[in-house]
Order: sequence, then C-alpha cells, then structure tokens
Amino acid sequence: MSLSIGTLMSLPSRYSFDDSHPGITIEMYLNDQSNDCVIAARAHHTVRLAYVAGTPTLNISDSDIATEYTAEATPFNLGIALGDSLQLWKSPGWTAAGTLRQIDDAFGPFSLSGTGMLAGDATTDVTIAQVKELIIDHVGVQIDLNLPDGISVNDKNSFGPNVPWQSTTLPPSQQNRHVMLLIGYDEQGPIGVTWRVVQHMTWTFVQRYHTGIYWVQKGSST
Repeated sequence: MSLSIGTLMSLPSRYSFDDSHPGITIEMYLNDQSNDCVIAARAHHTVRLAYVAGTPTLNISDSDIATEYTAEATPFNLGIALGDSLQLWKSPGWTAAGTLRQIDDAFGPFSLSGTGMLAGDATTDVTIAQVKELIIDHVGVQIDLNLPDGISVNDKNSFGPNVPWQSTTLPPSQQNRHVMLLIGYDEQGPIGVTWRVVQHMTWTFVQRYHTGIYWVQKGSST
C-alpha cells in the first residue's frame, strides 16, 4: 500500500484545511436522521477536494446524500463498509451538486496502533507524523471508528467543540461504529468534522477506537 507521503520538509504544529480555505460551511448531511456517516464523510471530503478559492463551495443536497446512501446500503439497509464505499467513489462514482464525481484511487485501511505489525504486515502501520502529512497532502483522511457507548448524535453533551474526545476508559463498541473526515490537527490531536461540528480529539483516543484510516487520490472529476 502506497502512502504517498514525504513531500513536506517539516510539519506545522497545527493545521486545519478549513482555516486556510475560507467559505466552507459544515453541514449535517442527514447524519442525524440516518446511519449515513460514510456518505456524510464523503460529502465533507468532496466539498474540500473540489474547493476553488473565490468560487462558491459545492452545494451537496440532502437528496444527493439520500440517493447515494440508499444505493450503497441496499434495500436491506445493512450498512456501508468504508473501504467498499471508497472503491465505489472511484467507480462508478457518485453524483453530487449535479456532477458525477470520481476519485482516482483510495488507500487503506492503515493503523495508528501497530496492529499491522502484529498481524505480520507492518506496511499498513502509520505514525502520527504520517497521518498529519496525509491530512495536509490529500485534503484530509477518513477514519473508521468503533466509538465507546455514550457518544451519540442524539446527545449534544457527547460531542462538539467543547467536548473533546479524550477518555479511553470505556471499551470500543461495534454497535457504535462511526466514520468521519479528519481535516486537521493541533497540539492535542486530530480535528474532524461530523454531526455539523468541528470535533477535537486526542491521538490516544484515536489509537484506542479507530479500526482504519484511509486516504484518497483526487482525480480530474473529483
């Protein structure tokens, strides 16, 4: 698996794509109504990959989100696997803001907790520095999480700018799977967007609860 990193001479101590690209509005993308976090993360990512300074940001509609979620979840609504969904973003792509959009490729899952080496394939392991560089070089990374029970879109006390994800006392829950886009990091840890908020967390939290980190290669029609 290629990481496509190493282009930066040194990493800034903090970075946020949104801070350096004004005009982006964080949307919900129906994530408070359906279990569509994979498609919501894709929408957040698409807006940023297609960003052009001085032009309006993409207006991805709830209809765009619902159509793609329904197509990928199947009539049985069995949920969507992030890795599979990223390949569908590559081909056949998805329609967002009136245009068919495709990435050139997707890579992952990568691990920040050393599980690759434990499984006999250390090439799937990444360091914190590598994740930071991927975020900068590839306009964010998508992360698959098994969150601890209690963190929920239905509980505003469990997420948001004033509720950083940092406690690792509870075990991961396979029933509380969540996908989000990481758009930056600060001295504390990575910064994501989900449930219409900027979500701060610690690297220790991510190491404890993530199941995979993915990056995508932007294409001419992304």
